[in-house]
Amino acid sequence: MRATGWVLFVLVGGLVVGPGLLGLYLLPSDDEPLDADVVVVLGGAGVERARLGIELAERHDATLVLSSSAAVFGEKQGRTCSVDALCIEPEPETTRGEAQEIARLAEQEGWGHVTVATTAFHTSRARFLFRQCLGDRVSVVGAIRDGQPPITARQLVQEGLGIIAAATFQRAC
Repeated sequence: MRATGWVLFVLVGGLVVGPGLLGLYLLPSDDEPLDADVVVVLGGAGVERARLGIELAERHDATLVLSSSAAVFGEKQGRTCSVDALCIEPEPETTRGEAQEIARLAEQEGWGHVTVATTAFHTSRARFLFRQCLGDRVSVVGAIRDGQPPITARQLVQEGLGIIAAATFQRAC
């Protein structure tokens, strides 16, 4: 096969196989939550993340960390900053900023394993960013919003673009 034939073969193959593989990679999936030293509830979304994070922190007798707006949802679940949880305000207030701040705290506090509680649609990108900073010392678990599908087409595209950015020009660590 000539060079132009190989290029055409690779391009067509990439167009046929690539979206399927990307879709499989992006579909929400939970890690097995290991015996965590800390459970981090990511900011944004709703109360489901906080419920999940609180339950995991209690199950593993782990420190509970609430990031930015997660503190509000934690309070709705009876958890207060400085009393029941460590609350952080990462800079920037993004998943990338959260990964960077938790990596810094993990080093400072001597945390071994970190479990991240997020929303189901966000597990793949959160895992990708946190593993850039913490390697295999992180598990990511996603809560499903009440009455919502695990991921919508819009979220799939948004998360996919976020992973591409995180793999290239917006790496966490």
